[in-house]
Amino acid sequence: MEFLNEVESTNTYLKEKVRKQGLVSPYCVTAAVQSHGKGQREKVWESKPYDNILASFLVNKPGGFNDLSKLNYVAALAVVDCLQNAGIAHVAIKWPNDVYVADKKIAGILIENSLTANEVKNAVVGIGLNVNQVQFASFNATSMALKTTKTWDTTQVLHQLYDTFYYYLKQDLSKLLLSVNELLFKKNEPVTFEQDGRMMEYKIKAVLANGNLAVLLNENQIELEHHKVKWIL
Repeated sequence: MEFLNEVESTNTYLKEKVRKQGLVSPYCVTAAVQSHGKGQREKVWESKPYDNILASFLVNKPGGFNDLSKLNYVAALAVVDCLQNAGIAHVAIKWPNDVYVADKKIAGILIENSLTANEVKNAVVGIGLNVNQVQFASFNATSMALKTTKTWDTTQVLHQLYDTFYYYLKQDLSKLLLSVNELLFKKNEPVTFEQDGRMMEYKIKAVLANGNLAVLLNENQIELEHHKVKWIL
């Protein structure tokens, strides 16, 4: 595990270090400050310096493209374990890459891959977990401190996250899916998505092995791909 004071992005730093040095997993980079932290779809990840966990985990040769969705589940379940061990209830996994407590976001996941001859050589899994921050620009964010009214040792939480991440990485996809679907955000509820410029309402049913989301539309089950839809909450 490598600790940095400040970096532009832990994902970018780790990808570059892997390219230059050929690191082997398990390996994790964490920083107290990210000057250009990234979220999904080029969003900026908000994090107060020194208050939260900003970490990137290396996975060597994670398999074919069908296996990459597994990394989202591994990261999400590792975060869930940390939160539940802290006594936080109402934790849910929001497809495809967020963790919520009730209706507020507490963690985000960003996976970036290194390709060689159209095959995935390495994956870097970035996790941002709100730990001690208590004020957010976004109204729908929360933290471990807000949910427990105590201050947490971020290093201790990170070590737990590290252990559980690499533990879940060894588990079968079918086992991970069972756990994810038990924790699925808004399961069996109607949710609005923006799709092809239109607002569509679907009932959420399950996350599938291929990474898609199974939903119902007029009692017919269809699959949504995460890069083709946007949640409207």
